[in-house]
Amino acid sequence: MNSSRPIKRIAIVDCGHPAHVANAILKILTEEYKFEITEDYDADYVFHSCMGYEVLKYTGIRIYVGGECVSPNFNISDYALTFDQLEFGDRYHWFPLIKIYETAYANLARPRLATDTVLAQNRNFCAYVMSNTSNSAPERIEIFDKLSAYKQVHSGGRWRNNVGGPIQDKLAFQSKHKFVIAFENQLSPGYLTEKFAEAAHAGAIPIYWGDSNIGNYLNTKAFINCHEYPTLDAAIAEVIAIDQDPARYKAMLAEHWFKNGVEPEALKSENIRKFLRNILDQHHEQAFRRNRGRWGIKYERQLFRMYHNPLRHACRKLHKRLRGL
Repeated sequence: MNSSRPIKRIAIVDCGHPAHVANAILKILTEEYKFEITEDYDADYVFHSCMGYEVLKYTGIRIYVGGECVSPNFNISDYALTFDQLEFGDRYHWFPLIKIYETAYANLARPRLATDTVLAQNRNFCAYVMSNTSNSAPERIEIFDKLSAYKQVHSGGRWRNNVGGPIQDKLAFQSKHKFVIAFENQLSPGYLTEKFAEAAHAGAIPIYWGDSNIGNYLNTKAFINCHEYPTLDAAIAEVIAIDQDPARYKAMLAEHWFKNGVEPEALKSENIRKFLRNILDQHHEQAFRRNRGRWGIKYERQLFRMYHNPLRHACRKLHKRLRGL
């Protein structure tokens, strides 16, 4: 390790607890920089997410990281790494949550378990691990109900648990099944979380819904991509057909996870590292991207009052309204 690594003062705010996404991104760079984590408002760089507006108290370069499916606000963030598949100069890089689950993600590039080994395990039909359906896509319930009408789906989470209580080892649980339901909590292009990678790591066939662009970078011959079917019922019919056809099931088990067997460029750690180094290696003042001029300051002040001093904000709005009468 380079003992002369440059020191970067980093604040991590509005990320919830634990701040796993920000820490995972910083881990990519630990060989090249030494990070001093601080709560000082003058931190050089501020990693923040969607859990509040504490970031507005910080003067440094702000980097938004998306642990949830919430798009960045480039009026307050200089840079962002999140789910949206967009281009914005050097200010944005697609960073789906699947990347921070290192073991499961790394498995996608490795040779799969021998098909005969999987077949010899005589696996159960299908597993589902879900604990919360609040404000969640109704498709997550629909898939469970409709597949359960065909065969029992083992539910290992807190939601509709039917295996004697919440499971302790998700990998071990899913590894006992031919299929695993891997539904995101909402439909959004680029919103790809750990659910797919964990199902794949278990040697199961993911039944996937969420990122409608998943077929652009993962091999749809290896899993059920519900977005390729006109209805959810059609996708379920395909699951049943594969379950009843050992030859088709075996053929799916032999397919690579990545499309054409190649990891997408945007997901390669070296390209994420390149994006981050562009931020950290610039002269500090030149690395700012957000509007720090008159209207940028006015916009931030308004947000700050709305979040940190809502009564004052309401009084100011009322005063302006009364002046207009």
